[in-house]
Amino acid sequence: MELDVPQSVQAFNFWTLWIMARLWEEFPVPQNFDPPRDVIAFKAEAVRDGRKLGPNELPPVQLFAPTMDWLLAEGFVRGKASLAGVYALVSLTTKGFTVLNEVPRSIASKPDQAAKPLGLLMREAAVSHGVGVAASLVRTMLGVPQQI
Repeated sequence: MELDVPQSVQAFNFWTLWIMARLWEEFPVPQNFDPPRDVIAFKAEAVRDGRKLGPNELPPVQLFAPTMDWLLAEGFVRGKASLAGVYALVSLTTKGFTVLNEVPRSIASKPDQAAKPLGLLMREAAVSHGVGVAASLVRTMLGVPQQI
C-alpha cells in the first residue's frame, strides 16, 4: 500500500527542482529569487510557450521560502535571505554542483538513453513542469532510495 505524498512535500519537490535547475543552468552566475515576481514570470512564460502548468497549477508560493531555507541550511546552495522573502546572490555550493553533475544510475545503465546530468534533467522537468518527475529527481539529488 502506497501512501499519498503530502502537498507540502510535493511543493518542496517542485520548488527544489525549480531552484536547482535555474542555478545549474546559470552556473556560475549567482541568481536572485523573488518568489511572487518569479512565479508570475514563470506562469506568463508557460502561457506564452503554450505549456500546461500541470493538473494542480504551481505549488503555493508561500512554500518557496521554507524550501530555499532548507537548501541553504543543508549546504546545497549559498545566498542571502531578506526579511521580505527575497533571496540574493544564490549560487550552487560544491555539494550542490557535484550532485547536479552526476548522472543518475537509473539512466546511466540504459543503452537507449543518452546519459544526462541530474541538473539537465531537472531543468528539462522544470521547463515541462514535470511534477511527477520532480519527486524522483529530488530523491536522486538527496541520495534517497527510490520507492521501497
